[in-house]
Amino acid sequence: MFSQARLVRRLVRRFSLCFLFVCVCITLTAQELSDKQKVLADRYSQLEQILFRMSEATASSNPPQAVLLKKVLQAGKEKLVTLRLGQITGILERKQFTDALTGQESVEKDLLELLKLWENADREQKRTADKEQIKEFLRNLEEIIHQEKNLKTKTTQEDEKKITPLEKEQKDVRKNAETLRDKIARSENSEKKNQESGEKSQDKEEQKSEEQKSEEQKTEERKIGEQKQGEQKDREQKDGDKQQKNGEKQEEKSGENEEQKADTPTQQAMQKALQRMKQAEEKLNKAEKSGALEEQEEAVAELQRVKAELEKILRQLREEELLQTLEKLEARFKRMLTVEQGIRTKTETLSNDKAEDETAKRQRQIQSGQLAADQITVMDDADAAMILLREDGTAQALAESLLQARFDMEDAKNRLEKTELNTDTLDVEDAVISALKEMLEAVQLAIKEAEKRQEREKNKPGGSPNSKNDVEPLIQLLSELKMIRSMQQRVNDRTERYDRQIEEKRQQPNPDWGTLPQNVDELARQQNRITRILHDLKVGKTE
Repeated sequence: MFSQARLVRRLVRRFSLCFLFVCVCITLTAQELSDKQKVLADRYSQLEQILFRMSEATASSNPPQAVLLKKVLQAGKEKLVTLRLGQITGILERKQFTDALTGQESVEKDLLELLKLWENADREQKRTADKEQIKEFLRNLEEIIHQEKNLKTKTTQEDEKKITPLEKEQKDVRKNAETLRDKIARSENSEKKNQESGEKSQDKEEQKSEEQKSEEQKTEERKIGEQKQGEQKDREQKDGDKQQKNGEKQEEKSGENEEQKADTPTQQAMQKALQRMKQAEEKLNKAEKSGALEEQEEAVAELQRVKAELEKILRQLREEELLQTLEKLEARFKRMLTVEQGIRTKTETLSNDKAEDETAKRQRQIQSGQLAADQITVMDDADAAMILLREDGTAQALAESLLQARFDMEDAKNRLEKTELNTDTLDVEDAVISALKEMLEAVQLAIKEAEKRQEREKNKPGGSPNSKNDVEPLIQLLSELKMIRSMQQRVNDRTERYDRQIEEKRQQPNPDWGTLPQNVDELARQQNRITRILHDLKVGKTE
């Protein structure tokens, strides 16, 4: 999975660097630029084919990876990257360099977004896998701690002359701990190697891009010299590979010694626990009860430190996940707020237009319909944000606030479709904007708090056996209470608005109630959900 991820990142990064190179080669002729642009368009087309084939190949063996590949591929198609690259080629042929440069900058920005999409999703998958692995380590560790405590109880209860047979049980517990120690060491060492490999790969890519730029600008004689230099580098690389293989063989021979170096705090605590267990075995064999009990007690303490270290890593992964979720929500809320404010401004402008001729009315209907379409895009973003909140599950007030705003968005959309450009429509849109501003403020505050927690966690020393391992909520309690207050205020405002509308309808001979009864029912459901959220906060359900 990770090798495929690195391959795709390398392909996308290489394509982006090549594309950027074309953007700055203004000294070349129009035909040369056009030809190079066409090559880049072909390369991107090849990249799409590679992504498609990889998604098909991994569909059964690695479904999440296949979904990610298709997501990146679909995002590229939605941005019309292939079409735009072809259009830029034609623009260059016509020597319209300003338009070509504008198009190139736009495509380059979209390519970087695709790369970021891939890297973010790749990190999400890796973080999920890491969390599951650490949870498995913790389950195994809990079992070992339980075994060691039981053995300590037996040692306490047995007569000093009869504790020698317990040596075998102690040895079995130690072997289980050694197996877990090896798994943890392999996982942590593999993570370290992946990071080093990624840094080296990035350095090589940057070096290759610099060499490529210089080759395009230098003479043929210089190219030949660089090729020779490249051959020399290849020979040096081969020599380096041989040395690396020899080093790997030596590492394999001293595998056990390497594992016992205990590079990380987790491995160090685990190694100390194993040493205590080994000493407990020796004392049990010599029927030294007090000494064996002391070693078993210290072994349990060291195992608890291992548990605290693993829980600390799990908290850090949770914080990274939480921060990424918050950043996604922030981006969506900002986009939703910008579009909604635009809808509100245009709605007010149309509502002030009192033209009575048929052409003007028809134009107002068309423009109102366009605003309704814009409102649908905001609703789509709200649905995407709701998925993120439901996956997290800790921000009930934020989720309910978004649900209320989503209901108002749909109400505004229906009104705009009917060209109901009146005060009630403006009030609904104002309610949406107010809710979005409040949610954005809460998310931005949560981002600052999450960043502070991350910094504190990094600066903390190793975990202690009594470390707290509670799940940090997405939004803090105070922000949730503020949103609940605002939600209740919006429910009160709607109650007054619906009451006014009902009285107006009752005064009509044959009133058209429309969706008013359904709106009142939804208002009652909103009130019930607010009550439930307050109750959950009171009893600590979300903590």
